[in-house]
Amino acid sequence: MDKLINKLTEKIYQNISQRVLSKKNKLRMKRFQITDVNSVQLLSNVMHNKRINNRNPYLLNSKITFDIVTNLKFKSSYELIWGEGEELDSILSSIFRTGLKILQEQSDKNSKLIENCYLEYLPYAKATAGFEKAFPPFKPDIEDVAYAQSIADAHLYYGVSEDLKNAHKKYFEDKETKKLLQNISNFINNEITKLLHQYLKDSDNQGQRAYKIMSEIMSYQSDNEFDSISHGPEWYPHQPLTNSKRPLMEVRQEVIDAGNKYIDTIINEQKELDPFYMDYSCFM
Repeated sequence: MDKLINKLTEKIYQNISQRVLSKKNKLRMKRFQITDVNSVQLLSNVMHNKRINNRNPYLLNSKITFDIVTNLKFKSSYELIWGEGEELDSILSSIFRTGLKILQEQSDKNSKLIENCYLEYLPYAKATAGFEKAFPPFKPDIEDVAYAQSIADAHLYYGVSEDLKNAHKKYFEDKETKKLLQNISNFINNEITKLLHQYLKDSDNQGQRAYKIMSEIMSYQSDNEFDSISHGPEWYPHQPLTNSKRPLMEVRQEVIDAGNKYIDTIINEQKELDPFYMDYSCFM
């Protein structure tokens, strides 16, 4: 866990340095115009991402943060540390996906929570159900399941991104970089897990319910295929008849066809109604 968060904090520190240096050059300001003579070296350290344990172990301190925000015309310390626009979106995406990896490693409970969120992308629910329940010739390839999961990850982030942005600003707005690693860890464990639970609550666990039905349909189809193969072709003319004197396999096939049509129908409904597919039309 620490290794993942350390890598993330290094990226944040590097972004701060680049952000300050870029603003300084854009405004054509000298270092002494940004801070007082006693802090000029500290400013230089900030711009070169040089952290010294007895001076600036967290890159910034409150005074240099105030001077940089005020004189380089940042809107706030939050913008200085996290950026805005695409920069902010990029680091939030990194925090979220790092958070998912950490949560998955922590416990089976967290892994199940994330998996349930992925199931909200119904093509992934279908691929997973097929991989687990379908008769071998009809199982999707592991590569196809992995690809569906990658899209499910994009679908999940799309669904929580605005709430993530709001939660992140609320949590970090008044925090500077002191204890950055610890604060990111707390944010992942507390705020991101809340977002995931709320995401499932808002969807009324549609993905889990769809996955259960898909699994039952595919299990039924697998049982039918197994019976067919185990009995052999000579069994077909002598197979049991139903109450209406119809061949058993014919009636079963109607159930299977109806089940597969249901699966295709609910996936198509999601494609028609979920704005994710409009913004990411390549997944239609």
